Amino acid sequence: MNGRARIILGGLAVVYLLIVFRAFHIQVLGVPGIRERGAKQYSVKIPLVPRRGAILDRAGNELAVSLSTKSVFVQPVKLPSPMKAADILSRRLSRPRATLRKLLDSEKSFVWVSRQISSSMADGAVEAVRTALCAGKGDCGIGTVEEPKRFYPNRELAASLIGFTDVDSVGLEGVELALDNSLRGEQGYLVGDRDALGRIIVPADNPVEVNSAGNSVSLTIDRNIQHVAQSELLDTVKRYDAKSGTAIVMSPRTGEILALATVPSFNPNAIAGSPPGARKNRAVTDVMEPGSTFKIFTLASALELGSLGMRDRIYCENGSYKTAGRVIHDTHRHGTLTVPEVFKYSSNIGAVKIAEKMDTDRFYGMIRAFGFGTPTGIELKGEVPGLIPSRDRFTPIRKATVSFGQGIAATPLQQASAMASVVNGGRMMKPFIVREILDPQGRIVYRGQPRELRRTLSPKTSAQMREILGKVVEGDGTGAQARIQGFLVGGKTGTAQKVEVGTGRYSPTKRVSSFIGFLPLQDPELLILVVIDEPQGEVYGGVVAAPAFSRIAVKTAYYLGITPTESIRTAVANAEAPGNTGPGPERGRRTLVALKSRDAALLMPDLAGLSMGRVVDLMGRFSVNLRMEGSGVAKTQWPPPGGVLVPGAECIVTFGKD
Repeated sequence: MNGRARIILGGLAVVYLLIVFRAFHIQVLGVPGIRERGAKQYSVKIPLVPRRGAILDRAGNELAVSLSTKSVFVQPVKLPSPMKAADILSRRLSRPRATLRKLLDSEKSFVWVSRQISSSMADGAVEAVRTALCAGKGDCGIGTVEEPKRFYPNRELAASLIGFTDVDSVGLEGVELALDNSLRGEQGYLVGDRDALGRIIVPADNPVEVNSAGNSVSLTIDRNIQHVAQSELLDTVKRYDAKSGTAIVMSPRTGEILALATVPSFNPNAIAGSPPGARKNRAVTDVMEPGSTFKIFTLASALELGSLGMRDRIYCENGSYKTAGRVIHDTHRHGTLTVPEVFKYSSNIGAVKIAEKMDTDRFYGMIRAFGFGTPTGIELKGEVPGLIPSRDRFTPIRKATVSFGQGIAATPLQQASAMASVVNGGRMMKPFIVREILDPQGRIVYRGQPRELRRTLSPKTSAQMREILGKVVEGDGTGAQARIQGFLVGGKTGTAQKVEVGTGRYSPTKRVSSFIGFLPLQDPELLILVVIDEPQGEVYGGVVAAPAFSRIAVKTAYYLGITPTESIRTAVANAEAPGNTGPGPERGRRTLVALKSRDAALLMPDLAGLSMGRVVDLMGRFSVNLRMEGSGVAKTQWPPPGGVLVPGAECIVTFGKD
């Protein structure tokens, strides 16, 4: 055999081997792939709503859950009479007949008729169609499939914080949006086939591919504290016919947010009927000039920088002071005041003179250190950084106005976070609302932890500020109506003019009233900010916002079992102090009478059958350590009804299912 023949035979052998290998690959190794491609061509997956994990408060109470519902689908090509089916479904599902006729008369091989409705309604509609048109046959072009639907059992409570989802279970606002990737489970599918014409055919047994549910999220929010804050905020907004309101309750030690309330609110179960303005989480999206509450940070900065001391005295010019070409005014005329008195009487001129004692660059650096002009980093979308002048525009007149809260704007959360660092020893804590994230098997995948960002003040300066802020709520201070029987508290009032949109000028009539305070005075466990936007009639923070702070604080303190810090004798002295009428003259007189009675005793009310929120409201009038156990309605209590209540005593209420 010559060489040419060998080459030809060798080539033929190679070709033969390639053909054999290819045939083996197709008929043996390639079968799974061919089947998979065939399945893709002849099968179809219709996406279903994924099951989201629950959102819970810190005690495990449900704030958002996914309920099992059913969705109704139709395959018009398989229906014996689409028009009759449309008539039946119109009656059963309360949908317009014309809409359904048009839908079922289309050339689509698969259409959704109604999604995420009650199982009884869906099953009833399908059964009616099958009975009337299909002689009871199971597969005649109509069926149901289970789909989860988001439900918010507390309706308006914390709605702007929790947010809501769309019909496809995608988070759109609040925690639902911020933690959408964690909450949303893997996609589920309704599996069908395609016929020779490409039409979708869903088998009668409705095979569904469902993957794992989403993670559950536990928040730092306490539902009962949220209820107290939101109820008192709503009452205040209504009382003063205000535009809106915001209240924040947080732990200054850790940065945990215990309540975040905004008014007006909305029902996330009926989102279509709510105005966009009601859905805003004003605590992180709205900025405002702080007004006099910013004097806290001016004085704290001056004390920390050593620019003045606690015993310094400041001449307040009898109500009018010219600086940097502008005249600064006080509401009341004051002469020489001590540093604590400047705060107690909220002197603008005093704040300006304190700022003048500081180096401009160092004062500006302190403002930045307190977090103004920077988002806090809380786990929510849409947080804004606030507005502060750039360093090159921090002119002498701007420095003067900023010292008492004009020419700078911040969110309520920024103010609360900065205030926490002032009273907690100088530690700037990052505020957070996510306590834990658990996977569907209950394993912890994330745990929120207190995080110290930096130091703003020394412990010594912080202690001095607590002492000064405590004087603001004394009998003749601007925050006297924030006083709480049984507790020593501190805080600061704020009344800020609003800037008119379009003109850039301060409005002569529109105000923002606020109060930010804390308790107990020397070892703060609660920090509460109340902001009321455009109150009518009364506008001063000490009159509008301070009483709301008092009511939120006293109920929350008793609910958490915070030990009262005032003795009976101190409480009597405070009750007798001039101008101390609390939220109203009658309450002040009743308190005084009770305290002067034998052993300063009050009588325990009958709490049987009351909800936890109502118990907190009712027991808020007493200076006792309230401990609540269980959930539901009140079943047992100690002391029993009519028993003697002494300030500081422990009261135990157990709850159970009604």
